[in-house]
Amino acid sequence: MISWVSQAFNRSTALMTGAGLALGFWPVMSGRQALRSILLPALFVLAILVFWLAFRNVISAAGPNKKTRFWRGFHRLLPFIAAGIVLGLTFYTYIPARALWIIFPALLLYWLFKKRDFILVTWWRIGVMLIVMFLIAAPLLLHLSANPAAETRIRQLAEPLYAAQEGEWGLLAGQALDSLRLFFVEGDPTWRYNIAGRPFLTPLFGILFILGLLQALWWIVTSKESADRLLGSASFLSLSWLVAGFAPVLITGPALSMTQTIAVQPLIYLFPAVALATGGAWVAWWAGNGPRYLYTAGVVLLFTMLALVTWRDYFQTWANHPEVRVQYETTMATAIDYLN
Repeated sequence: MISWVSQAFNRSTALMTGAGLALGFWPVMSGRQALRSILLPALFVLAILVFWLAFRNVISAAGPNKKTRFWRGFHRLLPFIAAGIVLGLTFYTYIPARALWIIFPALLLYWLFKKRDFILVTWWRIGVMLIVMFLIAAPLLLHLSANPAAETRIRQLAEPLYAAQEGEWGLLAGQALDSLRLFFVEGDPTWRYNIAGRPFLTPLFGILFILGLLQALWWIVTSKESADRLLGSASFLSLSWLVAGFAPVLITGPALSMTQTIAVQPLIYLFPAVALATGGAWVAWWAGNGPRYLYTAGVVLLFTMLALVTWRDYFQTWANHPEVRVQYETTMATAIDYLN
């Protein structure tokens, strides 16, 4: 994630995003649990990085003659194929991966309004990337098509959709409204993957998340896209990723949302980092280096406090709660250790 954010935004935003992912409660918990779902953000971020490097390479090399740009640099297709392979592998990690590919057609629509030159050199390469993705995912998709009983879990989670098809929208609307509280108000109510009710972000980081989201929206609308400045594209890609990754929970509701929204996890500290980095640049421009150093010290203190809160919440509150000890069979583990 640090590599992509550094390429798409800047180094300070990347460092703060990495700090949040290293010290935040949710990333620490999911990393230590080592469930298969954690493979989804790991592979998807790698696919995003490979795609972004390939995209920047193509638009940087594109010449002024539009008739020749379509075919020029055909060898630059290989990184897009590599990104497609990694995207295809995400289908084998966790169910929400099946919706994430939609962000790439959405990015083409964004360029249709902001930078049509980008479409000319990327649309067919992105098309090839998605074809490769579906070819890699085909064995799984064909198996699931031939064995619908293997998708029992999806049918259970999609109950609000089935109710909506029958004209009963109350359940789906309630799940969606409850899910919107996950970021700042009230989180996953199950102790297995969370301190029951703890939102994704602490109050201060929740405010920074909103500020960073607003800054990203501003870049989407106002940014002048060029090979050297891609803040609008990066922001749109991030927001599309956020929407696609969060969409399943709008259906399934807050319960077990810490795993259902795992695709969103890499972004959870990106938007606070965007707000902090933008604030630091503004302080440096307005007041000079002296206040900027104080601002940097304040950011370091902020992440230090995040680390302390995570240590308290994970290693003290969560790990010692009776419900957690029941969920993770500590009595059985203790008996097995004794027998060993």
